[in-house]
Amino acid sequence: MLSALKLIVTTIWLLLPAYTPNNFAVLFGGGKPLDFGKTFFDGKRILGDGKTIRGFISGIAGGVAIANVQYVIEKALNFKIFSTLLYIDFLTLSLLLSFGAMSGDAFGSFLKRRIGYKRGDFLPVIDQLMFLFLALAFASLSPSFFKLFDLTRILIAILITPLLHLTTNYIAYKLKLKKVPW
Repeated sequence: MLSALKLIVTTIWLLLPAYTPNNFAVLFGGGKPLDFGKTFFDGKRILGDGKTIRGFISGIAGGVAIANVQYVIEKALNFKIFSTLLYIDFLTLSLLLSFGAMSGDAFGSFLKRRIGYKRGDFLPVIDQLMFLFLALAFASLSPSFFKLFDLTRILIAILITPLLHLTTNYIAYKLKLKKVPW
């Protein structure tokens, strides 16, 4: 039981650079839309006003900043997960996780616009997992990814992420940081 809990906790730890970018986008976003207000060939907005350039960039920067805090904590406490990597490899991995998470969130919005969902509408699976799938896909481009992630850890991430996603979004909603609880 303890080893399963340790595996879950370390999986969450490894995925913080993917889990946190959207929070930074909510806090620091706004401004010019990522799609520049353009429509797709179907006449619908490509992404919508909720995905902004400032939000996308601040999400990535926030995810990388969180990863660097993790790296410092690991070094200070002699806790070896990310800090087993060379710093440049760690930085590349955290950047890919954060960029992938923001790209997955944007791609989820793209899909939702195509099927007629409006900004803020709830679409299960897409809302909870698309960011994770693209974060893992982008991160797998780094050779360091395979030093830290295996199939078990990826499956755990897929299983726990919807619950974590719904919980953190509900908290953000209660704190009036989000307009909807999902």
